Amino acid sequence: MKRVILMLISILVMQFISNISISQPNGEIKGKVVDRLTKQPVADAIVSIEKTGIKAGTDLNGEFRFTGLESGTFTIKISTIGYVPILINDVVVMRGREAEVYAELDIIQTDEIIVEAERFVKPSDIVSSFKNLRYEEIRRAPGGFEDIGRVVQTLPGVSFVNDGRNDLIVRGGSPAENLFLLDNSPIPNINHFGSQGATGGPTSLVNLDLVREINFITGGFSARYGDKLSSVLEIKLREGNRERFAADINLSATGLGAVFEGPIGGNKKGSFILSARRSYLDFIFNAAGFGFIPEYTDFQLKANYDISKSNAITFNFIGNLDKVRFNNDTEEKKQDNEDILKNNQSGYSNSIELRTLTSSKSYLLTTLSRSFTKFDFSGRDANFVETFKNNSEEGETQLKSEFFVLPVKSTQISFGAGISIIDFKNDIAKTADTLFFADPNPIIIPAVNLNTDNNAIKGFGYIQVTQSPATWLRLNAGLRFDYFNFITNKSYVSPRVSANISLLKNLNLNLNYGIFYQSPSYIWLVSNPENKALNNIRADHYIAGLEYLFSSDTRATVEVYYKDYKNYPVSQARPYFILANNGGDFQKPENFGLEPLVSEGTGFARGVEFFFQKALTEKLYGTVNLSIFEAKYKSLDGIERPSDYDNKFLFTMTGGYLFGNGWEFASKFRFYGGRPYTPINPTTGIQQVSQYNSERLPNYYSLDVRLDKRWDFSKWSLITYIDIQNITGRKNITNYKWNKYKQEIEANESLGVFPTIGINAMF
Repeated sequence: MKRVILMLISILVMQFISNISISQPNGEIKGKVVDRLTKQPVADAIVSIEKTGIKAGTDLNGEFRFTGLESGTFTIKISTIGYVPILINDVVVMRGREAEVYAELDIIQTDEIIVEAERFVKPSDIVSSFKNLRYEEIRRAPGGFEDIGRVVQTLPGVSFVNDGRNDLIVRGGSPAENLFLLDNSPIPNINHFGSQGATGGPTSLVNLDLVREINFITGGFSARYGDKLSSVLEIKLREGNRERFAADINLSATGLGAVFEGPIGGNKKGSFILSARRSYLDFIFNAAGFGFIPEYTDFQLKANYDISKSNAITFNFIGNLDKVRFNNDTEEKKQDNEDILKNNQSGYSNSIELRTLTSSKSYLLTTLSRSFTKFDFSGRDANFVETFKNNSEEGETQLKSEFFVLPVKSTQISFGAGISIIDFKNDIAKTADTLFFADPNPIIIPAVNLNTDNNAIKGFGYIQVTQSPATWLRLNAGLRFDYFNFITNKSYVSPRVSANISLLKNLNLNLNYGIFYQSPSYIWLVSNPENKALNNIRADHYIAGLEYLFSSDTRATVEVYYKDYKNYPVSQARPYFILANNGGDFQKPENFGLEPLVSEGTGFARGVEFFFQKALTEKLYGTVNLSIFEAKYKSLDGIERPSDYDNKFLFTMTGGYLFGNGWEFASKFRFYGGRPYTPINPTTGIQQVSQYNSERLPNYYSLDVRLDKRWDFSKWSLITYIDIQNITGRKNITNYKWNKYKQEIEANESLGVFPTIGINAMF
């Protein structure tokens, strides 16, 4: 608590200094307006700042600029003939960096005359289960640590395992079922210390300062997206400054970083933006006396250049270096570290994208991308003898081409195809493991000793059509084909359809059905020769929802869904275990799927989600969401059991208030049902498999608060904040384990009150 008081005093001292040194604000807003389909500039659009009467028009390049603005948070309205007018919230004006707006307008597809601007805009091929978050919404989220994954965890239908990780568990699905796209290029995992074969980790490797916005789809996504079962997270990066050099120094909850940006060439032809970050968690963990010391570094670069009026090229690179150290200077630390795998990782993802305007109503997008991850896991026994080793490399090179066209005003068509060359090496050695499972006889996971070098090919093709036959109806239909040559059944076809029906002026009905396939993780396929007979996992989505707009800034939605799972890999050694229950925590040897597997698992997830949102227009903003659901699976023994991620209910409430003069307060409250777990025999320490997932952890709740202050100096700006996670001190129980030294069951508890500060200087 003393640290919290000192941080508050520091903020008040800076307020006093700023009153002396700050001159009159002179902020700017610059932006660009483009057609959503063709990404071509929209000239002569009217851009206005709500509540101020200030207006401007876009030039031939679709660009606009406002100068001489006072500091504050504004809403921008953009309108022009033939397009749906839109409102963009959270445009923050301060010194040191121009506020940037990138707006995509949808063409009006019918003869309807639209006057009222839309604030909650969805892509035309998406009718339901969609949320958009812009940079400022992510940055200011309490307890979010400026981490995309942690902020997305607060959206409807999304759960997590514990406060130490940002895995996305979407509508009861596995953490391995999420697709990540970084500027349209696939990235296997957006986290440091990522789980092999899954998509989670403890902290994001994407620097939020480079992010413009994200789109998150929790079901029923179009045929353009494939090879994942539950969700799509599109991360859209901003461009660097095309006019001048700029810098940004950021001290966040987890590390220190710097961002540099500036022009490439003359006449605003191109730009670059470069980021480098280094965590200081190792200093904090070491000072706090932890035996487990993580270190990580990441780098990120985006460069873009307009080759001509019809061609533009973009280059992206993101890389990470992750390392774990152990302090074993006490017996207690040795005991704790015995259960933790060494997890050193390095990797990168890069892409080159060429966008070609083929006509005024069509464009071609060609992308060449490469991702690579090197895993180095190691486990030891009580005598520090290595019992598990996993040195793996996974790489994928993909070439894809997509074509988007508007043949007539009421119809949009996109189609594309791609091919991936995959290389994966695995050097794995694991002793036979009886774990602590016995009921009444030990369950043995066989020993593994392999050193393989494999190559494979994946391919896909799709077509997606959006049709608006009437002002009250929009239809989507798509067909996708996926191919994977490393498994026995290589080809899969996925039809998908959806409809948006306007029942009343402000009330829409959304319907969605689709088949989705996901290929098995590479490490599952190589661990045993018979695992190549695994099929792609299948999930059928059924979704229906209502969306009501109370006003331009307030809406409510309700959605019901059903996901029907088939062909999920299950263990032959552990007949109760399905791989859908894998990947949500820090990995142990039994979590890699290194055993004989068959595609005989089935299951379902069904639920209803209520969502209410008040967007920021003047001072107040907030969301409330409630998800009620159940998720169950059948493994090889045919017994239906709750999923590891079956919380039953998820309730989240977030909100904030702008006091003026740069001050902002926000809070987040979460109340989740306890997840299932398998009880431990209190005498022997053996997990009672006959009661697998029969008990539930205590319900989870936490309250996070955050106080932000913006400072405008003569030539630069400063953002400071104090963020207190779990201010009530509630130590939520995330699991139970057997302490073989004390011969008793112990609860794994999350941290209590966890205060952090952040400082962001922009020049």
